[in-house]
Amino acid sequence: MATISINTNNGPLEVPAKWLGQHLAVTPPVKAGAPVKTRGQWVITHAATGFSCGTVLCNLKAATQLARLWDARFGLISTPADVKGWPHAKDWGNALQAINCPWRAAQFTDDDDAGSTETALVLAARAGIPIDQAGAAPRVFWRGQWWLPPTDGMLESWTFDSVCETPDGRTVEPDHPEAWLSILRLV
Repeated sequence: MATISINTNNGPLEVPAKWLGQHLAVTPPVKAGAPVKTRGQWVITHAATGFSCGTVLCNLKAATQLARLWDARFGLISTPADVKGWPHAKDWGNALQAINCPWRAAQFTDDDDAGSTETALVLAARAGIPIDQAGAAPRVFWRGQWWLPPTDGMLESWTFDSVCETPDGRTVEPDHPEAWLSILRLV
């Protein structure tokens, strides 16, 4: 297995790369100076500089797909100083948000830059749904059908209220297994 050198607060550290492209690598997170296996958490690292490009909360397949899609764009970065003028910074931030917060991916449409559209492809592949159901209108699979996720405002109000809705509109406790907050793993 290939390894790469990453930068940590305690200096460089060799970690295994689960996937290594031309410019990016997918590695496990590091805690207490050692790589740790954390289910559903991966770090996308810039191989040349050893700096983290972001932590993603998804399975290894989705993390690898995302890194593969973005690998060539990270070729414009050869030093940490290059990040400041990197033309894809906003799109990369949107891509990370779409992977880490799929219920927020609704803000990305097919009219956006390629990064957001490609991220919708990753979300669709991960969820096992057709691409026309991802990206602009992400869905959550519950009780045998796809549902539109709640808005940020709805989620916020439920976190401060003593009730929450289910996808089919019933009112339940926020920690009920069928509540949106539970389905989206927010409680």
